[in-house]
Amino acid sequence: MRTRLALLLLALALGGCRYTFWPLIPQEEVYPERVSISGELQESDGAVTARLLVRRWPEANYLELRWYLEDKLVDERSIWLEKAKALTLQFPYHDQAAARLLVMVEGRPLLQLDLGNPSLPPPPTSPNPEPKAE
Repeated sequence: MRTRLALLLLALALGGCRYTFWPLIPQEEVYPERVSISGELQESDGAVTARLLVRRWPEANYLELRWYLEDKLVDERSIWLEKAKALTLQFPYHDQAAARLLVMVEGRPLLQLDLGNPSLPPPPTSPNPEPKAE
């Protein structure tokens, strides 16, 4: 009888202990490998050279490129990649135009490279001018 009582008290005491469940250490989660791309744009006569370095590319997929001059889509390309590598591409360019290369995978933007100065609208004027000091 005392043995059963001692075992019952031991079971109750261990049940309140934090580390009585199995496993003591949770399993590690496997994180998906991510895509890693860097690049630069270099201007030359009437064209822009885009140099892209694909450093990590976990599985074969399309690399989508969109080339914009100002706010107009000028060129769109899809390149099939099976492994990480360096890419060199040419795009049309007009001097002093604002240009942008958008690099995407599966519709998700990964990298944006800009060239030139965008044409922005003038700042708004204040609807209530400050009173003049007399």
